[in-house]
Amino acid sequence: MKRILVPVDFSEESMNAINAAHSLAVDTDSDVLLLHIVEDPNIETMKVSGETHYDPMDNIYVKLLLDKTREKLEAIVNDPKMRDLTINYKIEIGNPFTSIAENIASHDASLIFMGSKGATGLQEVLVGSVADKTVRYATCPVIVVKGACEIKNVKDIVYATDLNEDHEQIMDDLKEMQSHFGAKLHVLKVFDSMWTTVPEVKKRADEFVNFFGLTDCTVAVKLSSDMAGTIMDYAAEIDAGMIAIGTHDRHGLLHLIASHVSKNVVNHAHRPIWTKAIR
Repeated sequence: MKRILVPVDFSEESMNAINAAHSLAVDTDSDVLLLHIVEDPNIETMKVSGETHYDPMDNIYVKLLLDKTREKLEAIVNDPKMRDLTINYKIEIGNPFTSIAENIASHDASLIFMGSKGATGLQEVLVGSVADKTVRYATCPVIVVKGACEIKNVKDIVYATDLNEDHEQIMDDLKEMQSHFGAKLHVLKVFDSMWTTVPEVKKRADEFVNFFGLTDCTVAVKLSSDMAGTIMDYAAEIDAGMIAIGTHDRHGLLHLIASHVSKNVVNHAHRPIWTKAIR
């Protein structure tokens, strides 16, 4: 692990993400980059009208906002508790999701910590949260944080999986995370089908574990139509420190279902969520 990217909006959740990133960065000798995106609605207005001459820095409100933002980020970076790691910040003007995606690539981020309130109601149906979009399209793992957490104390990880072979794409990162924490992995398959049984699915889950060489793990199979709810309930039942789940782009019915489940977990779970996109 080399660089941890932390999008910051100064909410309580993003400050929790900074604290979690700090703990992991110190343990892995990684540096941290704080990213704040200033949204200027005039930019989108100019795009719609076809004008190209607009400069955000001509807007006095934007200038004042940038100055205030810089002061807040300087205070975080210069906080004495941050002296044990390399931490920098960057400010951009633009769309949050687009800017995050571009900075993942340009700074070769190996992990993202995101604070999130989650999305509920109409917002969840129409647009989802920035965290939800980021976890589905990021090229590196993302850890979504809501409440304050001691990330270094994670000892049990629920890994929710559909048991498909395409999870090979995330296995190296999943094993690295498990190894770093020295945690037990609880492989969980939730299914809703009248055409198979729990013992049959359990057999598939055991074969999945053996195929990918997962160690220090347990296997659990749950029959439920509420897949996301069952994942979160099981994590609460064993008091897991983290939930891990692969996310999918929205292509095909099975991937649509998997994407819907991961989105609900990201938006509604109250413990850290580790994700990586499966292409």
